[in-house]
Amino acid sequence: MRNRRIGAATLVAALAGSAVLAAGATPAIADSGKTLPIKSVGDMVVDSARQRIFVSDPTGGRVVETTYDGTVVATASGLPRVTGLALSADGAKLYGALESSHAIVALSAATLTQPVRYDLGSSVYPLSLENTAGKLWFSYDNYGRDPFIGSDGNIGSLDLSGAKPVVTPQQEATGAYGIWNGAPHLTSAPGDRGLLAAFDPHTSSGVVAVYNVSGGTFTRTGADQVTGGYTRSVAFTPDATQVVAANATAVTVARSTDLARAGSYPVEGWVQAVAVASDGTVAAGGTALRTFAPGGVVPIRDYALPDTDPTTTGGDQVAERALAWEPAGNRLFAVTENHAGIHYLRVYTEPKKSSPALKLSGPASATRAKPISITAKLTASIPLPAGTPVTVTRTDLEYPSGKPLGTRTTTANGSFSFTDTTSAGGTVTYRVSYAGDAKHSAVSATKSVAVSRTAPALSLTNNGKIYGYGKTVTFAARLGATYKNRTVEIWADPSGSDQKRRLLKRAVVSKTGSVSANLRLTRNTTVSAVFTGDARTAPKTVSSTVGTKAHVSLKLSKYYKTAKIGSKKYRYYHVKTKAKFNVKMTAAPNARQAYVSVQFYYKGKWRAWGDGYFPATKAIYLSGAGYKGYKMRVRAAYVKGSSHSGDSLNTTTWTPYQYLYFTK
Repeated sequence: MRNRRIGAATLVAALAGSAVLAAGATPAIADSGKTLPIKSVGDMVVDSARQRIFVSDPTGGRVVETTYDGTVVATASGLPRVTGLALSADGAKLYGALESSHAIVALSAATLTQPVRYDLGSSVYPLSLENTAGKLWFSYDNYGRDPFIGSDGNIGSLDLSGAKPVVTPQQEATGAYGIWNGAPHLTSAPGDRGLLAAFDPHTSSGVVAVYNVSGGTFTRTGADQVTGGYTRSVAFTPDATQVVAANATAVTVARSTDLARAGSYPVEGWVQAVAVASDGTVAAGGTALRTFAPGGVVPIRDYALPDTDPTTTGGDQVAERALAWEPAGNRLFAVTENHAGIHYLRVYTEPKKSSPALKLSGPASATRAKPISITAKLTASIPLPAGTPVTVTRTDLEYPSGKPLGTRTTTANGSFSFTDTTSAGGTVTYRVSYAGDAKHSAVSATKSVAVSRTAPALSLTNNGKIYGYGKTVTFAARLGATYKNRTVEIWADPSGSDQKRRLLKRAVVSKTGSVSANLRLTRNTTVSAVFTGDARTAPKTVSSTVGTKAHVSLKLSKYYKTAKIGSKKYRYYHVKTKAKFNVKMTAAPNARQAYVSVQFYYKGKWRAWGDGYFPATKAIYLSGAGYKGYKMRVRAAYVKGSSHSGDSLNTTTWTPYQYLYFTK
């Protein structure tokens, strides 16, 4: 992949196609990733002047243009098998190699519109494209997509500097390395030095060749088996004295003059792309993404790629040759692909900086007003020198915004320690921060310690008591000694999901530590007194649960008289008249049923006649057939928690007995 602006163009003919232009977006300031509307990756170039990225999609026949954060701003479609890309020197034109159309197309780089086509010949299937030394250089073969081994691969040029375009194919001579088995891929040296490198991803030869194309020449200056075969990607170093080449299992450095091996970089997993920044930093991407200082053996950064396909295991991968640095900048761009074929543009903002690791160790708990010792260690892939400064801040209940504790410096192995005594209890958090430098990212770490606090005395009245429906009850809380906070909250939580816990009162207690609140009770209720604590006194909550009776009434009717039998008042019914009962009780969200119990007096004892649940909204009738001359009694109830009563909002509540007597 290239990250340069290359060659100018002269427009000579129109090419059918379409383009979509979207609004721009602000570049990302942190590592990010956005989905790309593509099916494959052919090539990728970066324009630093306009902060644009271009990606070709051979399968979809399109080119997409994005901002640095991956926002798509333009799309050109109708470009059959578009593969290699190159920018003109002024950045105004984007060139694309149309493999199945035997042509190179020029587009407006700003809008991906105004297509102009340059035909290369019916037997030319262009693949890769580079712009250097005043010409467009293209690789090609005579077969096209997925060439057979042995299909004629070569390199040609398109010169647009004159009145008419000049196509010069077959510039590679025959010989030991004169014929490529299929179209090779090309890359050019930075700074328009007129150097091209070519490599063959289709065979096991591992050959990389370098050509001098400056001054109108085309001379192969060196070629050798640099990789172990099936070379995936090649990039020049900034001074063009070396090339970095990758196949699936190795990243090799070779001299650009004779392609003699000069070093390597360690590989993790599979490698499919390499890129070299303007300062020589090397990036290698595949199943992982690593960056190295020139000649380094330990990665500066080692990025694990995410797994964006939930149907499979294993992370995404950097696509072949889909890796590019921001020209003369620090950002790194990669196109990754998951197992479902979805592509993402990923932007890495500090790939040239080592990401330090900062670890803090200390006690999980401590006693207030006693020293707390914290040990720490700061390490990085690019070692930090002894004396590296870090800042320490403590956050606690007395300093919620943080209290600076000064600066500490590291030893030669990155370790350091500090001791602190806090007057506050609760969660005490120490934050250590390293500000970073030109080679290291900033990093912070925290360690929290649970510091003891004094437990206060707190009480609340009325626990376990039962009250009548609608009764107003006073709940009194008493708070013992504390450090500073003297505020107590009293909360009520009535039974049932339809009523939420609510605050009755929040107040500073009296001199005796007391505070009270009134509550009209209609349901069973848990009342809580809450002390939220302070810097030296622990929080505490106490609760009182009180029962509340339901309002239940029972009315008898249809009787013909009342009279006393002994001390009890009886209602008299003719045996042919059914006694009518009406029960009323407090309404609730769920329909309630009343429990009705009937007894009769026989041989000196009250005995069960019958009972059951009945809708509280309907009348109940009792027949006296067979009970003429018997004394009877009835009562009704709300029964807490029964599946028939409907809820548990109140305490079980009975009405008094009412007495009745059947006559002829």
